[in-house]
Amino acid sequence: MEFLEIEDWRSFGLIVHGFGMKRTEGRKVTKRDWWGEKIRVGQEVFPLVSLRQVHGDSVGVFNGKSWKAKELWWEKGDGVITRVQGYALGVFTADCLPILFFDPVQPAVGVVHVGWRGTAKGISQKAVGKMKETFNSRSENILVAMGPGIGPCCYEVDDPVKKAFAEGGLPWELISSSRGKGRWSLDLYQANIYLLERAGVKRKNIHLLALCTSCCQDIFHSYRAEGETRGRQLNFIALREEVKKKS
Repeated sequence: MEFLEIEDWRSFGLIVHGFGMKRTEGRKVTKRDWWGEKIRVGQEVFPLVSLRQVHGDSVGVFNGKSWKAKELWWEKGDGVITRVQGYALGVFTADCLPILFFDPVQPAVGVVHVGWRGTAKGISQKAVGKMKETFNSRSENILVAMGPGIGPCCYEVDDPVKKAFAEGGLPWELISSSRGKGRWSLDLYQANIYLLERAGVKRKNIHLLALCTSCCQDIFHSYRAEGETRGRQLNFIALREEVKKKS
């Protein structure tokens, strides 16, 4: 399976990461296909850990138990964090944003699946809070990468979405533009940048791979453009096993 990477993150020897693409040679295109599977990066192998995504704001913690890795797949949640090396944390998307987190100081990693509901509930901000609470991470040390998702060019929403964002305290006028008659274009990237900065993440530490999944149907699955497709992109991040120093 092909994965896209954040250019600035390729130099980090401690992690591997990737944002999935549609071209999979007919294999591993849904979440069910990936249960119990492993991600192979060169000679490295990473068991995959994920959750039962429900468009909520729950962020779980993976403690490294092999049985826990399998159980998490059936637990409700849209984000997971860990300090355990050798496992890949993954989320599946087809228009929603995949967001990766990396604290190089602790070190620790995390991933969240973010649609409009999760954004309105502040899941990206809560993921930062969870890393601070669980791993003593500092907001200013956390690096964030947002992968391909539906862009404001194609993402039209209605009044109930606007209401949900207002209830979540997000500045609607900064993250949307009117299309008239109670319809708006919504920018999930800008909305989550706002939430992350509110959590203390530095703007310079937020990287975007802002490719619209609806515009780029040749390389990405799009729930809206393809008529509720079952296909999904896998997006992941993992801490590598420490390399033992040569004596």
